[in-house]
Amino acid sequence: MLIKYLFSCCFILLSFAAPAEQFQASFTDTQWQVIESPLECTLSQDIIGFGNAKFTQQPGKEFSLIFTTPSHPSEQTDLYFEIAQAPWQNIEERLRLTTIPLANNQKEFRLSGKLAKQAFTHIEEGKFPTIRYRSHKSTEDISALLSTVHFRDSQLAFTQCLDNLFPHTFAQMRKLTVHFHLEKSNLNTEAKVALSRIAEYVKIDDSIKRVAIAGHTDNHGRKRINIPLSKARAITIKNYLVQQGNVPENLITTSSHREFIAAATNKSLSGRAINRRAEIELFR
Repeated sequence: MLIKYLFSCCFILLSFAAPAEQFQASFTDTQWQVIESPLECTLSQDIIGFGNAKFTQQPGKEFSLIFTTPSHPSEQTDLYFEIAQAPWQNIEERLRLTTIPLANNQKEFRLSGKLAKQAFTHIEEGKFPTIRYRSHKSTEDISALLSTVHFRDSQLAFTQCLDNLFPHTFAQMRKLTVHFHLEKSNLNTEAKVALSRIAEYVKIDDSIKRVAIAGHTDNHGRKRINIPLSKARAITIKNYLVQQGNVPENLITTSSHREFIAAATNKSLSGRAINRRAEIELFR
């Protein structure tokens, strides 16, 4: 659950809300939208007149809170990330968590890692994460509040999505090398586990356009053995991905190279063991 990621604030800095043009979702029409997939979880809210804000998590990346505005680009100044009490409590003090320098005309404001997790905790407590900064479009500060209204309605689906995220990134899955015993093309248990993970990833990432499999041998043995052997290694992996992993066959291409693209020297036993391989690469 998300609770394992959350932090408590290590310091308290209170400030009074400066005069600002304030934007927030309507109390009567606040909506949270959850987008769930094994590769990204998003919990977002439209902020009327400003844009939107979203919590997002992708495999291998930091948990983030991102405010985006098409209409209120920043001046080259500072952004204040604050926690406000619910407006109906009529409390002006805010908990300032950090100050972030902004570029001129910036329209996206990202809070990552610890800050985003703190914001999520404060929403659970009924408080409003807020950004405040100076915009070219206003004579006062811009203040955008993330409302807590109806948060509980979507929280469970979002945290369940986080728990079910695929554990690896595209960069981690993009290439795989499978090794073989001398003059063999059968797969061992370790290779089958790795190939099953590749197949699972291909099925959930719609951006994968091709799975390329290249079979190789060492320089041991004659040409009449190594030609079919390098082909057999590529075909063995293709068949496993299609038959056991349910990867569409039309995504897969195979090639064979015998000993001509060596990964290591063929002059040693250890080098030849490295060269007895098949290489799998995913392309977007």
